[in-house]
Amino acid sequence: MIPRSIEDITPEWLTDALGGAGFLTSDRVETIRFSPTGEGLGFIGEIAKLVVGYSKSPNQGPRTLVAKLAVPNHDVRQFADRAGLYEAEIRFYKELGKNPGIRVPQFYFGDADSGYFVLLLEDLSHLRVGDETRPGSVADAYAAVRNIACLHAHWWDRQELAELQWLHRPQDPVAAQSRQQVYLEAWSAVSRQLETFLHPDVHEIGARLGPKLAQVWSNTSTGALTLNHGDYRLANLFFDGDQVVTFDWQFVNQGPPALDLADLLVWSLTNDQRDTHQAALIELYVATLEENGVQNYTQEEVLQDCALGMLRNLENYVVSIRNLAMDDDAGGAWIDAVSPRMVVLADWDCAKLIPV
Repeated sequence: MIPRSIEDITPEWLTDALGGAGFLTSDRVETIRFSPTGEGLGFIGEIAKLVVGYSKSPNQGPRTLVAKLAVPNHDVRQFADRAGLYEAEIRFYKELGKNPGIRVPQFYFGDADSGYFVLLLEDLSHLRVGDETRPGSVADAYAAVRNIACLHAHWWDRQELAELQWLHRPQDPVAAQSRQQVYLEAWSAVSRQLETFLHPDVHEIGARLGPKLAQVWSNTSTGALTLNHGDYRLANLFFDGDQVVTFDWQFVNQGPPALDLADLLVWSLTNDQRDTHQAALIELYVATLEENGVQNYTQEEVLQDCALGMLRNLENYVVSIRNLAMDDDAGGAWIDAVSPRMVVLADWDCAKLIPV
């Protein structure tokens, strides 16, 4: 049975999970102590650190690990399940996580059933995690750009991605039409509230996007596709010296390159930081792709895909405020921090991608 809360993770259940995955043989879990991770309850998943005691010494299994479960909020959990977010993260670790091209947490166990899910992952709480709710380190942004360019180069036009039915595909006409309906419902519910948060030009873009969202994505180029993280912001990155560890793969997708670059530029940089560094960050992204064998992605294509990704950021922003657990302190801090940064959509004239 899938644990429905952190407290449902018992020594017996954890023994079976780790044993079935090959991390325990004759050993068994005797004690579990739950310890805060500094992350707690996220927008879509509940997170806790487990300190594990075993029956033998030296023990076979991990002494600490991180458990991620579905959020208690019924409406949020249903939304995440319908959107395939829980399945996508589990399948990423099971099917792509062994050689993703960048560093990710070690995967121990994952399963989902009836709208609930559980992931057991490497404990990286000793590393520094990013935070876009305050002005971050520009050095982190440069490291993050190098990291995501390596991911994109590794999966550049790889045929096996097309065979993975569980991957989100933003250009898929059926999926885009479904997202349009979700967006229209969300916009209707929160558009008046967003007049307080968003620049008027961005609010106008949001209103125009709704009935044209599926058409926007059907008009995108059929050029190169790659694996995108899908929610690439500082809060989903650990920093280990000059290395980056990328987690939270619920929005992983096969789509146009530079979507993840747009995430970083919109969510994780203040307007002043972006104005100063965006040209250099884009140059670094292209240069890192080239260093890793990608030679056919032009500057024009980068800018077009990045602008498309910024429209996707607006879509995710609106849908998140409507459907996710954003009414606590963490959600409020995120909204307050990123809302002013959405002006980048007006600065980049992203409205030009929306058909008249």
